[in-house]
Amino acid sequence: MVSPGREPPAAMSDAGIGWAGRVMAWLRFALALVVLNLLFIAGTLAGLIVFGLFPAAVATSIVAARLRAGVPPDSIVRDFVIAYRSQFRHLAVVSIPFTLATLLIAVDLVAFQTLAASGDPLAAVLFAVFLTSTLLTALAAFAAVSICSRYRASARATWRYAIVLPLVSPGMSVSLIVSLGVLAYALMAFGVLVPLVGASVPLFVAGWIIDTRLARLAPAGRPEIGATVADNPVHPAARVVSSPLHHQREGIPA
Repeated sequence: MVSPGREPPAAMSDAGIGWAGRVMAWLRFALALVVLNLLFIAGTLAGLIVFGLFPAAVATSIVAARLRAGVPPDSIVRDFVIAYRSQFRHLAVVSIPFTLATLLIAVDLVAFQTLAASGDPLAAVLFAVFLTSTLLTALAAFAAVSICSRYRASARATWRYAIVLPLVSPGMSVSLIVSLGVLAYALMAFGVLVPLVGASVPLFVAGWIIDTRLARLAPAGRPEIGATVADNPVHPAARVVSSPLHHQREGIPA
């Protein structure tokens, strides 16, 4: 028997609500991703794109972490706005290297197209540089988003960890590239999904993969970082969370 004031176990809940209830739960989950995507777009535009993209991505990841944990926030909009506004300046600084890297990649792409049109053999070299730099920048950027949604650390520490993490975690990097590649193909095939979940789903999946790796790398003996969901009251899966930022830990594990 379930005590008053406590939630029934998941298995009991599924048995009680039946297939119709599970369908409604999935529909609410899908709607939450759509709302998150619209908030991501609004946050990016509010920050004039350049300054708003990274804070919007981190805020989306913070709320998505709660959705993955099966503990949706009472108000997605409120939690997103809190996460977005509270770290805006810090995250705008963290995003600077990735913005510069994106500009350099764009320059490399223009140079490659120019040389390819003229038949210059150097175009193959520029294409290899473009492909490698694009993959490394994307991996580091997604890692930085997940790190900032999980830990509170300086911009320098975040940059260092975001660059090193994909290099020392080949399994994570391959999983991330394959997953995001499949998602990109699906979004291109069904263009109508782009304005609905074009950002929220990739951030949801990337956060899932990277956060799993970060949890495994968390040092032993530090329950505020390495504890399981059941033992850690500040984890996004904990029922007692009242703020979208309460699950963040101080510092990055060495």
